[in-house]
Amino acid sequence: MRLSFKKKYNKKQWLLIFIVFVCCRLDLSPDTFIRKHPYTTNIKPSEEKFYQAILPKLKSKKVILVTNPSGIGNNPEKIQEEFSKEKVNLISMIGLEHGFLGLEEEFNSKVMTVDPYFNLPVYHIYRITEDKLASVLEQAEVIVFDVQDMGMRCYTYLSVIKRIMDGIKNTKTKLLVLDHINPSLHIGPRGGNIKSGYENFAGEFPSLFFTGLTIGESALYYNSKFLSNRVNLEIVPVENFTRKMHFEETGLLWNTPSPNLPNIESARNYLSLVFLEGVNVSVGRGTQAPFIYFGAPWFDKPNVVAEILNKDSNKEYYFQPVFFRPSYPPYKNQVCRGLRLNVINIHYDPIKLAFKIIKTLKNYYRDSFRWNPEGNKYSIDYLWGSESFRNAIEADLTYKEFHTTFQKEEKKQKKILKKFHIYQ
Repeated sequence: MRLSFKKKYNKKQWLLIFIVFVCCRLDLSPDTFIRKHPYTTNIKPSEEKFYQAILPKLKSKKVILVTNPSGIGNNPEKIQEEFSKEKVNLISMIGLEHGFLGLEEEFNSKVMTVDPYFNLPVYHIYRITEDKLASVLEQAEVIVFDVQDMGMRCYTYLSVIKRIMDGIKNTKTKLLVLDHINPSLHIGPRGGNIKSGYENFAGEFPSLFFTGLTIGESALYYNSKFLSNRVNLEIVPVENFTRKMHFEETGLLWNTPSPNLPNIESARNYLSLVFLEGVNVSVGRGTQAPFIYFGAPWFDKPNVVAEILNKDSNKEYYFQPVFFRPSYPPYKNQVCRGLRLNVINIHYDPIKLAFKIIKTLKNYYRDSFRWNPEGNKYSIDYLWGSESFRNAIEADLTYKEFHTTFQKEEKKQKKILKKFHIYQ
């Protein structure tokens, strides 16, 4: 039996069929992928320009290197080969919080160690005094800084670049920053400023909690606003990036900047769950899902808490109950019950969510919940930069009421920062 389609549909019907077909094809297009493949992007990381155009200009220069696997440190053999080929004199390294390989959970206890691969001194910036750091840095003609940041004041790599810039102001030493796109850039400047007395290594860069800037833009901002441009600064930008893009659209690789941010999902959740380091729960450090899981041995009703938190999520995220056993404090090797955070919409408000989680835990677990002490203060106060986050929860304020206390500063900072944008 032969089937004929000649007169089955009229012109309008055929047009409708064609439109449906095209829409179905578009739905299957690469644009619907959750991340862009690196081979399909025209965005070039700063590393490419550095090796191709910048490094040859450093011939015979004395250089100090600041990096880890989130930057050119992911290929130490290439560093050695290319620096040697261009006759660059690498004299020492600056040690970051998680070490050159990015594997260390704890701070190194020594001021200086020797890197086994390069056989060079590594000066651990969180141990070294300000005067000693300045004397180390002045030995270099160029400092190469290449680290992925999170665009957050609490992420210590911002403190590192600040201390380096403070140490070389009014000198001829050049600071060469290889720029990176961070996962919080779309949020813009958010949160409060640091109150005097709450500066610490995980929070001394003079910005709001979310900087709203890349690491290179942050350097430009600090140099202009606080050092009167007394640092010889050069930024190597990411090419072809525009500010409207989020990280997953760039095709840029996520190279782990620290042990507990192994993938972009952890990084997205970190924007909010980092606040839980101020209370007595585990945030999944030492598990297969750091900054995705959170909980504690006393967290005995995760289903109920999940229901509370999911209720007004606006479908931007959801929580599900989990068991986990962290191999890192708090609750090292103890079975914890808790929740897994699943972010659906990257434009969720991380400060609002953190406020909501902590307030819910405090109200539901009145006998077990604690603010983590740090000296004669609380760690959440150091994290936020003042007592206002904790005080707002203690006073049972709504997030909207709390937000009004720093909303004007956000608007003010947004205007100030525009002139430091490398990317439009």
